[in-house]
Amino acid sequence: MNTLSPPSLQHAHTRDFDEQASMLEGWNQHYSQLSSGAFEGAITELVFEDVHLFMEYTSRALHQSGKLDSDTLAVGVPMRHGQGGVFCGTAMKGPATHLFSGADGFDFYSPTRLLMGGLVVSRHAFQDWLHDRPAVFADDRARLQTVDPQTLREAGSFLWTVFDLCQRSPQLLDRPLFRDRLRNSVFSCLADIADEPGQPANGLSSSQRRSLVQAVRDYVENRPEDPVSIDDVCRDLGVSRRALQYSFQDTLGINPAAFIRARRLNKVRAMLREGDSVTEAATAWGFWHFGHFSHEYKKLFGELPSATMKRRPRP
Repeated sequence: MNTLSPPSLQHAHTRDFDEQASMLEGWNQHYSQLSSGAFEGAITELVFEDVHLFMEYTSRALHQSGKLDSDTLAVGVPMRHGQGGVFCGTAMKGPATHLFSGADGFDFYSPTRLLMGGLVVSRHAFQDWLHDRPAVFADDRARLQTVDPQTLREAGSFLWTVFDLCQRSPQLLDRPLFRDRLRNSVFSCLADIADEPGQPANGLSSSQRRSLVQAVRDYVENRPEDPVSIDDVCRDLGVSRRALQYSFQDTLGINPAAFIRARRLNKVRAMLREGDSVTEAATAWGFWHFGHFSHEYKKLFGELPSATMKRRPRP
């Protein structure tokens, strides 16, 4: 992955599956068509720093095979498809993402009308971002990755929102701060996917869970100017997301994200009162789905972000 190239946002339509197979650089892909009818496809790609996001549409059932290099971590998010589909020997039935990375490559009998989102990053960069947390996606085997249905929906929504935002406001990609926040959000999305349902909470006792809740409170309150996220907390305190979730649920009966979300929304409100646009303020604090953001904002403050802007102090 070339980290020196300028940000790039591209879209292409195809009517040839061989042409489409060659579009994702470095995937060494081969497509064979399995269902009848003329093929139609499309790929939208966003590349910046060491991050590659894409959305790919294929109208016909295909046999897809390929292999990525060892430092590439590629996770697919199925966003829409017809019936059927088998990925690396496992049928596409329940909520799952596709881990395309693996020493032996991947083998995919893809269904008709497939819209697949993709998050592709440097494996080493992602592990560095995780800091001293245990390695994820570490078994080096392409497979389906079981995820919570809500996690799958949020990952798809995140990709939709990023592409929509960057197509409407491409100048944002010229801003290093925007790219840095987007990169962190991509890594955060991957960390969410890595937390498989049913993972244990690291065997924490009740007293350890209460101590963890207090540590999180102190961590957040001692960083009044930082956009603290769940991933920051997990990385710096050395705990898993699931352990954090269980600790807050056991101790306070609430979601740990609720406290941090409220704090982030207050920071957005402060930016709006300083005259920043809704888009800049929301993305600055990690809100990428504007429909959800507006709902949460109104739920907390009793008004839409635009109303807060209208009431901002005048010079």
